[in-house]
Parts: sequence; structure tokens; C-alpha cells
Amino acid sequence: MAAPLAVLFVLPYSDEFAYHYIENDCYNHGAWIYSRVKSNPMPIDIAFIGSSHSIHAFQEKKIEEILGDGNHLVNLGYCRYGRNMEFVILKLLLKYKQPKLVVIEVHEDEEKNSHDIFPYLAETKDLLLPPTIFNRDYFSDLITGASARLENFKAEYLFQSVYPEPQPELHGYAASDRIASDSEITENKLAWQKRLQRKSPDLTEDIQLKYPFAYLEKITAELRKREISFAFVYLPDSGSELNEPKHVNYYNTLAPVLIPPKCIFDDRTNWMDASHFNDKGSEVLSKWMAGEIAKILCLNLANQEQKFDDHE
Repeated sequence: MAAPLAVLFVLPYSDEFAYHYIENDCYNHGAWIYSRVKSNPMPIDIAFIGSSHSIHAFQEKKIEEILGDGNHLVNLGYCRYGRNMEFVILKLLLKYKQPKLVVIEVHEDEEKNSHDIFPYLAETKDLLLPPTIFNRDYFSDLITGASARLENFKAEYLFQSVYPEPQPELHGYAASDRIASDSEITENKLAWQKRLQRKSPDLTEDIQLKYPFAYLEKITAELRKREISFAFVYLPDSGSELNEPKHVNYYNTLAPVLIPPKCIFDDRTNWMDASHFNDKGSEVLSKWMAGEIAKILCLNLANQEQKFDDHE
């Protein structure tokens, strides 16, 4: 059995297959990301990378309108946490585009596990050779990766699959006008109180953090190598009540951490559910984000009245 498995990891693995194969996950956001980055000739000047928090947080059209100057933004968030997934998406971005700025989401704590979609999208060398040995999902990722590569082999050589036409949509923001209920916010707050009371031994915590931190260092190293500006942005849940991420000191050694005004998080009507902003909340956050981007890139805002002075 080892020989056929080895062959699967030696044969070319198609990005186009991979990003379309996960069509039933994250409302087919993977296929859109692939289409926007590879197939769409429109440049990407500023990119957001993170989880579904990012997908529901940043309205690219609104920020483009405020920034002016022809900057093109793209929201490349993908559902659920996992730094290795963000690394894969960044590699795809840098393969085809040359952004001026990449904004990377941070939340209250770091996810210590591999993202479940990583083995479907990762290049084979990244799947086989992670940046650290502290990956408790390594063997399950290999099994999933082998299964995906078997499906790729069948799609390429047996069925000769035809993929959908590239999607023309330029922006990845996920709109919603829903407003979270009081009970949703309260339940999230209580869950966070219990979670914050649980403490892992320092040694265990330090070992577990080596995995996400290794990927963050690979991500930031890639950006530095290409002389691309980057920053972190804090996007917590509604109920954690943490004013800054747990590992803010570590993040600050890599890049500035942008922390939105607390009043945005405190307003229940800004939330779609306990973890994600709705259209109202994302519009307020996007206005604030436009000002931060302007500072980083030394831009003059096209729409001066959109400055977020009332929340500073």
C-alpha cells in the first residue's frame, strides 16, 4: 500500500481542483478565493486574511470608497481558525498578486490545531514538511491529503473534470442584516467566563503555541521578503470582554496590532450572532479600518467625513 500512497504525493496536485473540491465548505468561499486571486485580472492592493470573523467584518467596497486613490481590497477570510490555512491562502495570493498591505486577524487566543481544510489546499511539500514537529494533527492531515490527491488523480486522468467559469465578483464580504438576540450575547459571555477560568499548565501552553506561532512567523517572513506591509487586527467574540488578545506582546514583536474601539464591540446591534458582525457593525468597523489603513500607507482619505473621530 505504501507505493501507491507515495505516488499520490509525487504526482502534481492541482490548485484548481483543490479549491473547487471544497465547494461544500464555507459556502464555496474557496472557489471564489481561487477565482479572485488567480483568474481575475483586477489587482489586489490590500488583503484581509483570517477566519469567518474577517469575512463578516470588512466591507471592501466601503473601505475602497473611503480610501479612494484606486486601491483594490479583497476579503480572503475563510471559515474557522487555523494559521496553516492562512499560510496556504497567503501563498496563493503572493503567487499571483503583489499587495501593498496584508491585514491578518487575531482573536482572543491562538488555535492550536491544524485547520481541517488545510490538507485539501496545501502544496504537498507544505503538507509533508510542516514548520514545526508540534503538530498533533500531522498524521490525520496526511491521510486526508492522500484522499484528496486520489480524488485529484481521478478528476484529472479518469473523469477529466471541467470546472466552473471564474466568478466575476471582486469582493468577499458576507453580508447579513440580522441582529443577535440578548440571549445569544449572554450565552457567549457566560461561555467565555468559564473558558477563561480554565488554565492549562504553562509548559503545555508553551508547547501547543509553537504550532500556530511557527506559521505566523512563516507568514510574516514571506511578507517581509517581498517588502509588503502587514499588520494584525483584533476581532474577538462579543462576550469575551478581553480588551486585547492574550498574546498581544508576541504579536507586537512581529507587527503592529490594531485594536478597534471598544464601543464597536459593546453595541449588541452591531452583531449578527455572538461571534460575527452584521452589516451595521461591519460598516462601522470598516470606516475605522479605512482610517488605520490610511495611516499605515500614508494615504489621504478621499471621503474626509468618514473619519472615525467620534469613536477614538
